[in-house]
Order: sequence, then structure tokens, then C-alpha cells
Amino acid sequence: MPKIEGHLAEAMKLLSGYFEQKGIPFALVGALVPAILLSSDVGSRETRDADHVIRLSSWAEWESVISDLTKLGFRQGRGEQEHRLHYKTAEVDLIPYGIGDGPAEVLVWRKSGNHMNMAGFGDVFVHAKRIEIARGLTLPVIPLWLFAVLKVMAYLDRKYSRDLVDLSYIMEQYEMNEERRFELAGSTSISSYEDAGAYLLGNDIRTHVSATVLGTVKGFIGQVTDAHHAVINAILRETNSLYSDDRRKALYQLIQSLKKGLG
Repeated sequence: MPKIEGHLAEAMKLLSGYFEQKGIPFALVGALVPAILLSSDVGSRETRDADHVIRLSSWAEWESVISDLTKLGFRQGRGEQEHRLHYKTAEVDLIPYGIGDGPAEVLVWRKSGNHMNMAGFGDVFVHAKRIEIARGLTLPVIPLWLFAVLKVMAYLDRKYSRDLVDLSYIMEQYEMNEERRFELAGSTSISSYEDAGAYLLGNDIRTHVSATVLGTVKGFIGQVTDAHHAVINAILRETNSLYSDDRRKALYQLIQSLKKGLG
């Protein structure tokens, strides 16, 4: 179990209690997900913030939620950070899904006018599983394959290299030490245990998401046709590995395995 404590734990308990009382569907997404499902190693990035998706049908509902949470001790972010709530030293990004006053699968934030691609977010409420993330705190958490999908969508939206680093981490760690990864390694399509996880990740994405979302993910991954592509360079630069030929080759192989899994 990851060590989630302090103000972040307080904030998450308040949010969970409020959403459950109001009957608002919600789930945990973002940087905490791999820490919970993979390593239980919660670093400085994860101990400060947690991202939640909630299902709402109107901006009036959103305003009501923000008003209620303010009474519980949360403060809303200023300026264009309409999605950000502060609770003491903790930060929570709250993303409403289902508000349909913009183009299909796009959320248009009212104050900033910023557009957010919501493709894949509908799957959050279908596939999230309740997991104990701290003593006395159980929350719906999205699976790793969906975390990877949302990272692709996030990168296409905002071009943050950190999203690609998160995606590469999931490609490497997916199904680590699980039986089907061992079974796949050495098959005709995947030659190594190291690449098998990425293939299985792609296969699980293909199995679960809509044709539209799958097409977007395949289109993004399919553009990486050589080891010097901008996507790989962005990951290497973000992790201070730009001049590591071994790391570059390993990333390219992971992406090719993911591509095979996507079909």
C-alpha cells in the first residue's frame, strides 16, 4: 500500500465522502495511479496532488460542487486553473465529464476557453476498481491500460513531455512478473520479456476502448517509425538520457511492441 498521508490523505477522504454522499460517480486518475498499482513508491510529485474525474451533466452542477467543497476547506485555483483545488498543502485536479456544451468529446472550460480532449474519459466509470489506497480510504482507481490511454490524450492536448515519460513507464512495467508476460516472451511476435509488457498493454487497450479512441492511440503510436523520432527524443530529454543509445533503442522497441499489440 502506498504511503499516502498528511494533507493529501485528508483531502482525498473529504472528496470521497462528499462524492459518495451526493451520489456523484468519481474515480482517481493521474500520477497516483501507477504508484498505487505498481510500485507503492509515492514520491514528491504524487504526495502533493491527486487527479479525479467526476461525472456531471451541467456547469450548474459544477458550481454547486465547487461551492460545497469550498465549505469543506478547499480553495479553487486562480485564473485558468479552473480544474485545480487546493487543500492546505495538497492539490487536487477535478475534471468534470459529461458537460456537453462543447464539441463532442471536448470540454471547453468556461473562464479560459481552453479545450480539453475527453476521449477515453467515459471508460473511467466503467473500468475503475475500488482499491484501498491508505488505511481507511478506498477509492475507485482506473486500470493501467486506461491510464496509458489518457496519457496519450493528455499529450496530444498539451504536449507535456512528462506525459510521455509516464507512458513509457507503463510500457516497461505493465504486467511485470505476471504469468501472461512470461508466456508471451519468446513468441514469434515478441522476442523478449522486456518488450512483452508493452505488447500486452496495446492488446488490452485494443480490447477495451472504442474504435474512435483506438484510432487516435494507433495514429499517435504509428507515427514513431524510427528511433530518432520526436516522441522518443522528448522522453530522453525529459529523463536526461538524450545521448544514451541503449535507452533510445529500448524505447523504440517498446513502442514497436505496443504498436503490435494495438493491432
